[in-house]
Amino acid sequence: MNTICPYCRTEVGEAEGERKDCPGCGTPHHADCFAENGGCTVFGCSAAPADEAKVTVTATDMMGNVVTRQVMPPAPQPMASLGAGFTTFRAPVGQAPAATSPVSEAPPPPPPLAGSGVAPPPHIGPAPPAAGYAPAQLVNYYQPPAPKTRVLFVLLGIFLGALGVHNFYAGYTKKGAIQLCLTLLTCFYGAAVSWPWAIVEICVINKDAEGNQFV
Repeated sequence: MNTICPYCRTEVGEAEGERKDCPGCGTPHHADCFAENGGCTVFGCSAAPADEAKVTVTATDMMGNVVTRQVMPPAPQPMASLGAGFTTFRAPVGQAPAATSPVSEAPPPPPPLAGSGVAPPPHIGPAPPAAGYAPAQLVNYYQPPAPKTRVLFVLLGIFLGALGVHNFYAGYTKKGAIQLCLTLLTCFYGAAVSWPWAIVEICVINKDAEGNQFV
């Protein structure tokens, strides 16, 4: 039974030029698989291809005013040199970014603290008002209606009681409308009924239609 190539997971034949034994661990591979991988596929073997170069980022680069970008190489590079294409550029401190819109402009970033390389936290404005807070201009916005005076109620009942004006003044619209219709529809003959009715009301009524006491 032929051995299995660890790279492509197929059998390795015994023909000349097809089989390639690893010089480090002796594991058989296909010659093409060994060349395509760049070495042995067994982990930890001395003939395995080298690892990729690592990119190191310091704490100052992460916390300071540093911009890191990848510079694309003009031509493809081998796998072992991919980590060398990173270049670090430091942005000028204290320079405001260019405005992208005349309507809304972003504020410039705060300068880093002296000697630390760390930018201070952004400025926080005043706290929003509490839920029950009302502006001063709205406190006196609603003014309750002025209380009705009993003197004016009595005078209206004496002189214009037949027309129900005193009831309209106190908010008793329905009774005032009845007295007005009774007087006008009878060509003032009904005033003999509506006027005494008004005299009785000014003697017994002490509150308006909303229940507020006369002053």
